[in-house]
Amino acid sequence: MKRGIIGGGLLAALGAVVLAGVLVAGHGSPRGWIGKQYTRTAAGEYRSSASPARVASAIGRKFRPSDRAIDGSGIFLRYPKVVVAVLGSGAGSRIVVDDADRGYRRWYSHVGSRWRAPTSRGSVFRGGGPGSGK
Repeated sequence: MKRGIIGGGLLAALGAVVLAGVLVAGHGSPRGWIGKQYTRTAAGEYRSSASPARVASAIGRKFRPSDRAIDGSGIFLRYPKVVVAVLGSGAGSRIVVDDADRGYRRWYSHVGSRWRAPTSRGSVFRGGGPGSGK
């Protein structure tokens, strides 16, 4: 009986370590991966010689975005904690990584008609008058 309990505990611990490794390995935020793949030019900004479509495609293959918006100025990838903007810059691309709130505000004119604000503060308000919105 003791062997079973010890074995089960060790197996559960191994499972937790494997799960943590998978989560850390990159199915969330692409920020660290982008920093390793592209040349940093400023805080949160990177450069690539590839076209915006190729860069956005590479990032999207590695980290599946929850949404994507495309307009004449660039490609915008939305993740739970960051927004990645891939913009044309000369013959290559400029990649801007912002936290979700700042990215939404910065790129609102490009994504605002498609994406909701990342915080739920606005959607919680239910009106102020008697019986309104309740």
